[in-house]
Amino acid sequence: MSAAKSIGAALVLLTAISGSAGAETPPKAPETKPAPDTKVVTTEPIHALVLPMKGSYMQHPAAFERLGASLASRAVKPLGPAFGRYFSDPSVGEENLVWEIGFPVPSGVTAEAPFEIKDIPGTLAAVHVHRGPMEELGTAWAELVQWAISNGYQPQVPAVQVFQGDPAALQVEMRLPVQKTR
Repeated sequence: MSAAKSIGAALVLLTAISGSAGAETPPKAPETKPAPDTKVVTTEPIHALVLPMKGSYMQHPAAFERLGASLASRAVKPLGPAFGRYFSDPSVGEENLVWEIGFPVPSGVTAEAPFEIKDIPGTLAAVHVHRGPMEELGTAWAELVQWAISNGYQPQVPAVQVFQGDPAALQVEMRLPVQKTR
């Protein structure tokens, strides 16, 4: 399964679980072995330049190239690693997926369409760093969702991926917004 399809499958699970937020009892998740470095934290707010996207996740490389070129042409140095935020239930179909990529930037940086400046608030999130093949990312997302539920949290959206390291040794910090249920 491709990395994009794996991410999509995990986000379907996330959206299905998030949609049950009004239910009296959260869905029963299968027991999972939480990774030793999985934790719940309050993320820091981010002032970012983002590129809104619609459609296939396979557009990630081209989108990051456009965003990087925009920053470079204005000599803006990102204040942190690249990230992606994923808003859609993949069951809407690949052509209808809504997501964005971005970089934290200094205040005062401006944007021209199609780019946008966003102030993303901090949030309570279950966090896990995926170190492994991108093809296993979907499974890692499903495990993170199950870990959050089994530890008394209701998953929320948007799911966030923070891309750390160089492309040869890429690590993905998975951030799943959560709300305490018990």
